[in-house]
Amino acid sequence: LHDALPILQEAKEKQKRGSLRMSELQVKTAESRFSVLDVALTGVFTALVFVMTMFVQVQIIPAQGGLVHLGNVPLFFAAAFFGKKVGALCGGLGMALSDLVTPWQIYAPISLIVVGLMGLVFGMIVNKKPTFPKLLLATAAALAIKLAGYYIGEIFITGSFLVPLQSVPGNVIQIVTGAVIAIPVILVVRKPLMNVLNK
Repeated sequence: LHDALPILQEAKEKQKRGSLRMSELQVKTAESRFSVLDVALTGVFTALVFVMTMFVQVQIIPAQGGLVHLGNVPLFFAAAFFGKKVGALCGGLGMALSDLVTPWQIYAPISLIVVGLMGLVFGMIVNKKPTFPKLLLATAAALAIKLAGYYIGEIFITGSFLVPLQSVPGNVIQIVTGAVIAIPVILVVRKPLMNVLNK
């Protein structure tokens, strides 16, 4: 019996390690799923991005682009609290749909890819734990993606390397404006919303 005790203890430890691995696997599987809630949130925020992009547009420079709109506000909010998948889908789909029903149809494929990537990276950086430094870093990354993505896209549209540069100031103002509005809102609602989400 004395000799059997170490064997039993070792068996229990192996069983415990096995259950822990299974638990970790279940958590990872749950995190990788796109739940019904995620689908609903994507739909809601896609609509918000679409509406705030389509109905709040100000042409600030006479270029192919250079529009200021508030579509980035719900995009940043969604990516900050609900993650990279929701951020990518609502951003890309919302702005692409807005392009399709405005005179900017030619930009729809660019918006789908570039803004989708913005939402993805913003969500990855914030990682559902919004803090002021993370939000600033995520905004800087989104700005870099916006500038590079639309510049490259407009090269194909205009056939010029110089014409797309006219849209750069407008794109910078667009992201900065969205961040100036979205970041304070995110920080204000962070605590109560995180309490609800973590229940």
